[in-house]
Amino acid sequence: MPYRNLNSEERREAVKILYSNAISGIAISTVVSFILVFAFDLSNQQTSHEKGVWLTIMISLLALRAIDVIWFVKDKKNNPLFYANNYLKRFSIGCILTSISWCGYALWFHSSSSTIEITTTIAILSAFAGGSANLLSGSRITAVLYSFILLAPYSFLLTLSDDNYNYVLGILGLTFTAIMIASSYKSATFTQSAIRLKNQNRELLDEMEDKVERRTEEIYRLSNTDPLTNLLNRTAFLKNANKRLRENPDEPFALLFVDLDGFKQINDTLGHKVGDKVLKEVARRISNVCDQHLYKCRWGGDEFLILTMYQSKEQLLEFANNVLLSIGAEHEKYKYQKWVSATIGIAMYPEHGSELNTLIRSADISMYHQKRIAKSNVNIYNDSLRLKQEREALLSYRLANAIKENSLRLVFQPIVDSKTNKVTSFESLLRWQLDGENIFPDEFIAIAEQYGLITELGLWVIQQACVQAQKFNHLKPHIAVSVNVSVIQLQDPEFVTKVVNIVKIYDVEPKNLHIEITESVFAEDKLTFLTAVKALQKQGFCISIDDFGTGYSSLSSMLDIGVDIVKIDRSFIQNMDKRGLSIIHAIVQMASSLDFMVVAEGVETIEQSNTLTDIGVSHLQGYYFSKPMEQAFVDSYLNEQNKLCS
Repeated sequence: MPYRNLNSEERREAVKILYSNAISGIAISTVVSFILVFAFDLSNQQTSHEKGVWLTIMISLLALRAIDVIWFVKDKKNNPLFYANNYLKRFSIGCILTSISWCGYALWFHSSSSTIEITTTIAILSAFAGGSANLLSGSRITAVLYSFILLAPYSFLLTLSDDNYNYVLGILGLTFTAIMIASSYKSATFTQSAIRLKNQNRELLDEMEDKVERRTEEIYRLSNTDPLTNLLNRTAFLKNANKRLRENPDEPFALLFVDLDGFKQINDTLGHKVGDKVLKEVARRISNVCDQHLYKCRWGGDEFLILTMYQSKEQLLEFANNVLLSIGAEHEKYKYQKWVSATIGIAMYPEHGSELNTLIRSADISMYHQKRIAKSNVNIYNDSLRLKQEREALLSYRLANAIKENSLRLVFQPIVDSKTNKVTSFESLLRWQLDGENIFPDEFIAIAEQYGLITELGLWVIQQACVQAQKFNHLKPHIAVSVNVSVIQLQDPEFVTKVVNIVKIYDVEPKNLHIEITESVFAEDKLTFLTAVKALQKQGFCISIDDFGTGYSSLSSMLDIGVDIVKIDRSFIQNMDKRGLSIIHAIVQMASSLDFMVVAEGVETIEQSNTLTDIGVSHLQGYYFSKPMEQAFVDSYLNEQNKLCS
C-alpha cells in the first residue's frame, strides 16, 4: 500500500508516527556520533581533524532535523489539518541524509580503523538499521532506503577485504541488510494497513455517531411532538410548562383549553382521513395566531392547549377570540372547514391555582361549562366553577369509598309484556345517597367516568344485578335483569372476561343478563365497541340499545351486530301526538324485519300503553307500571303482579 494511496487523514497519521519517534532517534544519533569520534585513537592529527569535520556535519544535520521536529509539533497543535506531504518530504530527506552520513563515516575512516573500530562501526550501523524498521514504519520508502544506505555500501566494501574477519563481517552485514529491508517493508506495510483500518474505523464510528445523533433527534421529535399536527404532545407540554413554572414562579400566565365544535360530525360523515386534515389545519391556524414563545400542544383527540403570557384580562380575551376566529374561518380548499369552530376555557396562574394540573383541570371545566351554555365562545374560570370543581373532587373521593363500602344500591324498574302485563325483565338503576342527599346518576356517573372510577363501579353494578338475577333462577319463564354499561367499560379489553367470570360465580345464565348500551357509543370507537359486543353475544348475553333515536344514527351498526333489544327513548313516547308516533311506527317495522325486540320507555298513562300496544310495541316500561323499586320489594311486587295477571 504505497503512501500515495493513503488519503489526507491517513497521511497525517503516518507523519505523526514518524515524528513521534524522531527526537529519541536524533538524541541517540548525537550520543553515538560523539562516541564514534572520541572513543578510539585520535593520535593521528589528520584523522582527528577529518572526524571533527564529519562530527560537525552530523551534528548540524541532526540539529536541523530537531528544528524540523519542533516546527512540526507547533504546526500540528495550531493546525490539526496540516499538509502532510511537505513534512514527509523533509523528514525523509533528513533521514536519508543521516543514513548517508553514517555510511560516509564508515567508508571515510575504514582504512584508518582498527579491527575493534570496524566491528563497533558495523554493529552500530546494524543497530540503527534494526531500530529503523519500527521507528520509520510510517514511510515504507524511507524505512527501506535508510536500512539499505546505512548497511549495504559498507558491508559490500568489507566483502572485498582480503582479511577473512572483515569478509565475514561484510557477508553478515549484507545478510542483515536484506533482513532489515524485508523487515522494514513488512513493518511499514503493517503500519499503513493499521492506519487505514483505524481511519476506516473512525469513519465508521463517525457515521455511527451521525446515525445515533439523527436517531436521537428523531426519537426526541417522536417523543415530544404529536405526529399528526407536529405540535407538542401532552408529555412534552407538561414538561416544558412545569419547567417554566419552576423557573418563573412570579410571572403570571394563562392556560387556554381549546375544544373543537362539530369535529365529530366531520369524522362521522366524511371519515377519519378528512378529520385528520382538519386537525392539521387547525394546528396550523393555532400556530399562526400564537407567538413563537407560546407553548402549544395537541392534548388529545380534538383538544388543544395553549400557554400564553398576558398583560390584562382584556388582552387575554382578545387573544382567545383571535384563536376562535382563526379556527372558525372558512377555508377555500376545504369547504367543510366552516363546520368547525371551537370553545375555549381559560385558567390563569396564580389566580386560579399554583399547580399546572389544577390549572388544566380548571380550564377544562370552564370550557365544558361554556359548551353547555353556548358553543364557539370563551369562558374564564370563576368561583362558581371552583365550587363545582370542589364538589366534583369531594364526590369522586366519597364515591370511591362508597364502592368499597357497598354504600351504593340498586333499584329495579320492571319491563312488562304489552299484551299480558307480565314482567319479563327488570332494569337495574344505580342510586347513591350521601349524607342524606340523593346524588343523581347523571352527576355521579359523569364523575366516575372523569375520575377513572367507572370500570370499578360498573363491575359492582353487574355483581349486584347478578345477585338479584340469581333469585329469579327458579322462576318459569325466567326473568332477566338488565344493566347499563358505559363506553369506557366497553373499551376495557378484559371487560368481556370479567363479566363472564361474574355470571359464573353467581350461577346466572348469560341470556338472563341484558347489557344496555346507549346509542351514543356508536359515535365513539366503533371498532372497539363492535368487537366487545360481538364477544358478549358469542357468550350468550343479550344486547340492548338504550335511548334509541336521540343520538348517533346507528342503523348500519345495528345491522352489523344484530342487536337483541331496542329501547325507544321516552321523549318519543311523550310526543306521540306530534312526530313521535311516526318514528315509533318506523322502529316497530324495522323490528319485524331485523328481528329485534322493542321496549318503549317512559310509559306513564294507560292511553300511552294502549296506543303503543296497538302499534305493535311488544314491551313497555314506565311509571304507569311501577317506579323503580328497592330490591327488598321486588319479590312482593312479582307476587302481586302474578295475582293480577292470573
